[in-house]
Amino acid sequence: MKLGVAIVGCGLIGIKRADTLDDMVLRACVDVDPVKAEALASRFPGCRPMTDWRDAVNDKQVNVVIVSTPHNSLAEIAAGAIAAGCHVLVEKPAARFMAELNPLITIAKRKNVLVRVGFNHRCHRAFQKMREIVDAGDIGELMFLRARYGHGGRLGVRKRSQRSHRNTRHQRRQRVRSLFSRHP
Repeated sequence: MKLGVAIVGCGLIGIKRADTLDDMVLRACVDVDPVKAEALASRFPGCRPMTDWRDAVNDKQVNVVIVSTPHNSLAEIAAGAIAAGCHVLVEKPAARFMAELNPLITIAKRKNVLVRVGFNHRCHRAFQKMREIVDAGDIGELMFLRARYGHGGRLGVRKRSQRSHRNTRHQRRQRVRSLFSRHP
């Protein structure tokens, strides 16, 4: 049986997540902007657009909820999905404050569901190399770090090669599949 997924937040990140659900079924696309919800849902047969996340998390065909909304609503929606018994992938930072995050941990343990935070950049080669250099101690004690990283596909950004795009898409799919494995 394939897992049913709801995506809450149909912007750039929600769209990227939807494109990685090869072995899952997208059941609901939720956004406060009905045009965005409809646009994403229309790409997936049987997927319903919605404007209220509560309808999606309480849908019996939804097992996994991906929360890709602005920061001020991440924790509330994730908590609602967990309380409804859904596994959750919530985009970083998952909450604005620890006080918003702690209840998610408690509810997830009680409901026996998996909750993951989408810190995808930790898998990026550049960040892995940076970590290797810092851990080796070759540059001394780290006192300050500033880094920039952006999303491709935006105006003014050069397009990646087709091969690079396919590899990146494959890596995103692998990460999404591994997020809900009980054995990391």
